[in-house]
Amino acid sequence: MTSLADMPASYEKMFAHRFTSDDEEYQEYLKRPADPPPIVEEWRNRSGGNQRNRDRYTDIIFFFF
Repeated sequence: MTSLADMPASYEKMFAHRFTSDDEEYQEYLKRPADPPPIVEEWRNRSGGNQRNRDRYTDIIFFFF
């Protein structure tokens, strides 16, 4: 069993070539075609405007009147 002090050195050895040209699994991943972008239907609100903080501004108007 390895001690806690030896663990970081062990991980450095295990992952020294990760995501490099020596990493066969990563090289296979790079060869695959890119995923198509997601299709998002009706991404815009029907009102067509920016609705962020809309309620906050109506609260301010009611506070002053």
